[in-house]
Amino acid sequence: MGRTRKKPASEQIEVLDAEIAADPEFVQTLLEVYRELELSAQLDSLLGRAARWCDAEYGFALGVSGDRRTLGLQAGTMRGDDPRYKSVGRVAPDRLKQWLARGHESFEGFGPFAELVPEWPAAPPAHSLGIPVLNPLDRWAGALWLMLPAPPAPDAVARVQRMCDLVRTAIGNALQVLSMKELVIKDDTASCFNRRHFEEFLPEELSRASRFRSPVSLIFLDMDNLKEVNNRFGHSMGSRTLYEVSVRIRSKIRKFDKLFRFGGDEFCIVLPETEWHGALEVAERVRDAVASKPFLMRDLKDESGVKMTASLGVASYPLHARSQRDLVQQADRAMHKIKQGSKNAIGISEITGGDDGT
Repeated sequence: MGRTRKKPASEQIEVLDAEIAADPEFVQTLLEVYRELELSAQLDSLLGRAARWCDAEYGFALGVSGDRRTLGLQAGTMRGDDPRYKSVGRVAPDRLKQWLARGHESFEGFGPFAELVPEWPAAPPAHSLGIPVLNPLDRWAGALWLMLPAPPAPDAVARVQRMCDLVRTAIGNALQVLSMKELVIKDDTASCFNRRHFEEFLPEELSRASRFRSPVSLIFLDMDNLKEVNNRFGHSMGSRTLYEVSVRIRSKIRKFDKLFRFGGDEFCIVLPETEWHGALEVAERVRDAVASKPFLMRDLKDESGVKMTASLGVASYPLHARSQRDLVQQADRAMHKIKQGSKNAIGISEITGGDDGT
């Protein structure tokens, strides 16, 4: 049998009623969403239309994060350096359901899931509107949150709700793509991101930092005595140790920081919007988390477990380096100085200026 032909976006969309079919802008939006396989791009298209149809002053789109337990910011109608954009936090879907169930209501600040920031440029609108974005199984994939000067017109709200209902299949497709991507970018042993994703993520983060003139810090971490674990107990216990290291590190960093297994027993932590002194504090928390408690106590059924330590190096953009290559080299160099000396400590990169390449 021949392979089944994949239907184009126009054929995947459900049969439209006459009223919707006569609305070119509505149909165009549907096509835009179905042509996209990135959830963030889909939500961005939906948000743009919803904000215009409801005469919103501004709005945000929340979408599922990698952990599948929270919804995080995916798109906004203002610049990324706007303090209102930066103020939006993550929220659990169940909590968001409770807020949206209340309907249209006035609010203070910037809505129930965000904190008012000191640099707020203007008084917040008087009304908010939240509309869920569901997948074909009626599970939450995201939400549109609009800020309005007055209650929205009922027909405009119905139009947005109808749009969100018709794109469920497209949203489901994007979530499947997201799941497949995660299989490619995850390190199975340590349960964190792998080096392939590091090589893709860091240039993007540095480009964003350059655009918005914000710092990025990098922590290089090397386990001091993992080889001893492999020699004494076997590589399976070594792998288990790497997993425990990952768990301890992730408990000491923020949700939007990224942990990568660089290779072997080396890890990298990328800290967006973090100066060197903030990265130093994080590095100390991580160093202590590794050294303060023995590893493998449960696996070896031994309360003494295995004592482990780590050597860490810190470098920051743009203070210590201005390119991806130099940032990695500076953090790695700072770590190796510690590795060759006292170990179980943190090194800070020297200020060299670096180059402007990526």
